[in-house]
Amino acid sequence: MQHEEADLIAKALAGDADAYGELVERYKKAIYYHCFAMLRDEDAAEDIAQETFISAYYSLKQYKQQYKLSTWLFRISTNKCLNYLKRQGRTLPSDEKLIAAIASNQPSPDAEALNTELRGAVLALKPKYQAAISLYYWQGLDYAAVAAAMDAPVNSVRVWLKRAKEALRKELA
Repeated sequence: MQHEEADLIAKALAGDADAYGELVERYKKAIYYHCFAMLRDEDAAEDIAQETFISAYYSLKQYKQQYKLSTWLFRISTNKCLNYLKRQGRTLPSDEKLIAAIASNQPSPDAEALNTELRGAVLALKPKYQAAISLYYWQGLDYAAVAAAMDAPVNSVRVWLKRAKEALRKELA
């Protein structure tokens, strides 16, 4: 997959729009869901995801292939989400309807209620903690990838996740 991805990136850099389109197709859902997890606004998440791919296209020459493309895209989208929130002068919403919308479907009502409660508690965290939780637990990135996506040292990511878990334990106790 890495080799094929590198070929698509090379073709995109050479002006092949279809190659870049294929890269967008591969990552558009993950980037959208990450943006939605941070913003809890479908329209804003869609806009930020699109902005992410536009920015990535124009910055593709600066992409360093030692990192996964997904990590680079998550970094761009995380920064765009945080900038969007800052421009809006708002914190992340904790609306119950939105919490229910992002809760994954579980077979058991008890599991769904717990998942909704957990996601609600995550909404109360600082945005950088929320982003770290989203990238690490919901997107499945490792510490190094989360650090690269958030443009932060790995140790900071470890601390943020530890503090986030401590805050969640208190909230859910």
